[in-house]
Amino acid sequence: MNNGVTPVSELIPETNIIVFSPHFDDLLFMLGGYINELQKASLLATKNFHILLVFSRSNYLAGAGNDNFDISLDRIKLATGKRLLEDIECTDALLGKFNYKYELLGENECFIRGKNLADSEMEFPHGMYDDFNEQDFEIFERMKDRIRNYSVLNDTALIFPTAFKEHIDHFLVREAAIQVSKEPTLERKATFYFQEDKPYGGIATEVEHERINTFINENKLHPKTYICDPEKVIDLAFKYYISQVEEVYKTGIRERARSLQESTQVNSPCDRLYVYRNK
Repeated sequence: MNNGVTPVSELIPETNIIVFSPHFDDLLFMLGGYINELQKASLLATKNFHILLVFSRSNYLAGAGNDNFDISLDRIKLATGKRLLEDIECTDALLGKFNYKYELLGENECFIRGKNLADSEMEFPHGMYDDFNEQDFEIFERMKDRIRNYSVLNDTALIFPTAFKEHIDHFLVREAAIQVSKEPTLERKATFYFQEDKPYGGIATEVEHERINTFINENKLHPKTYICDPEKVIDLAFKYYISQVEEVYKTGIRERARSLQESTQVNSPCDRLYVYRNK
């Protein structure tokens, strides 16, 4: 490690990487920078990626206004079909066609569940435990069961969102993971990682950053900062996710990479993930 930066070869030592991606664009916005660095270092072939798309039934398209509250089957077919194809095309560009496993878990995304938009420059519903309804708690329990099943695997990294700004879907996945990680009866062999999710980290308020810091400190998560290229992530996002991205995404991605570069005192933009080590 140099100047607080972890080389990409040491960042996730496990061979098998299972990504609990809340939405159709979150593999890119969580791990796109890491995957790009693996490729540049000729290390991508040393990893096996398995993407678990959690909230894969969607009615959301960016900038669609009231249509995002239409929960008819026709609307879900339209939004899910577009977002799925965009995600596959982007994942092919990141990992190479047929070089990964891709699985849809079939949960209803936040807008289908009736969640309201947060007061933010970005379209997303904020939510924590107090905002959970019965359907959310049912998903929460299913998520914990899924995570338990994967947590017994050897040589495996499980990747979850850090949930900056508490998008309710990201928060639900994160909290299911941290609860499972602490279960005393679980024979956990996989390593749990929490990757900073973009663009939320770069547009989060001071109060929201403090909540993330509390989560990190209370759960004794160890930060790993690494060099990345935010422009590569932005280019892929705006090339492939044409029905999903907003201009504010560029601001969030760039600002967090700049902030981490400044705090780490290196010459290149950075990204960060956290590892839970209490085995």
